[in-house]
This record gives sequence, C-alpha cells and structure tokens, in this order.
Amino acid sequence: MSKEFIKRFSLIKDIIMFICLIGLMLTPYLLRWPVFGRSWYFLGWNWHFSSWHQLFGIVLTVCFVTHICLNFKWLTGTTKAWAKANAGTKAKFWMMMLVLLTMGASIITGIIWGLGSGAQGVFSGSGNFPIFGSLDNVQFWHTITSWAAFYFTGIHIGLHLTKFLTFVAKPKKPAPKPPAAPAA
Repeated sequence: MSKEFIKRFSLIKDIIMFICLIGLMLTPYLLRWPVFGRSWYFLGWNWHFSSWHQLFGIVLTVCFVTHICLNFKWLTGTTKAWAKANAGTKAKFWMMMLVLLTMGASIITGIIWGLGSGAQGVFSGSGNFPIFGSLDNVQFWHTITSWAAFYFTGIHIGLHLTKFLTFVAKPKKPAPKPPAAPAA
C-alpha cells in the first residue's frame, strides 16, 4: 500500500474515531430525555440509545486497535530511542500511554457491563464480578475510565492538531518567478 493511501485511511479512521467518541459521550445524556430515551425502530430493529452507545463503542474499539497497530512502529521506536527523544516526543508518548490505559479500561468495563446488564447476559445470574464486585461498581468504573479517556484523548488530539491541519490545508502555490533582469 502506498503512503498516501495509509495517510488518507488514517485520516478517515481518526475522523470516525472522533465522531464515535462524541457519540459515546452524548448517548448516556440523550437517554434521559423523554423524546430521545424512547425506542426507535429502523430496518426492523429497535434502536434504543443504549444500542447506539454500544454500536459507537464497538466501532471506536475497532478503530482504536487499528490506530494502535498503525502507530506501533512509532511506539517501539520511541521506546528504543528514549534517551535521545526530546521533551515533546516524551510527552506524546506518555499521553499515548495514558490514553491506552484509560481507553483499554473503559473498553473492558464496558464489555463486562454490557454482558452483565442484559436479560440474557453472561453474568446476569450471579450479579457479582470477580474483580469489581457488583454491577454498580462496574458502571462506576466504566464512567470514571470513560471520562478519563475522553480528557486524555482530547489532550492527545491537541498534541497532534498541527499534523492534522497541515494534512487538510490546501497546498500552497509556488511563488511566482521574479521577472528577468533586462539584458545589458
């Protein structure tokens, strides 16, 4: 694959991740509104906002894993050349580690919560989880890790904003050549 294709694919993936992140953060609040909190039927499926939240979460998880795979070379290269790295690179590295930790925890707690809260859920019979305890604890940790991941992702996006802006900026026209000097 060409570098240009990977750059465009990465940009589209980042935009999808941003849309899913905003959707994930909005859907719990939209559930509380009477107009949005009810079920919507589309293509024969019941699209409740909790379904949208889970759909955004699945898409974000796939895009997040893809993002890590595409940037794994940078992560390993930065780790190997840590002594030579400047402060900005080290800050981006640690921010990426915080995003990885909080997003991973949010994904794991979201999966456990989703499996345990459904009527046919895997853990619905027991009501207790080996690590978290009750389903309320899982909800609490999912909320905390989700908000932490949201804030750290915002900082991560801010650190890479100039790269994004240079990618989407219009190419500059070459400077016109100065007129030729008159012959003597």
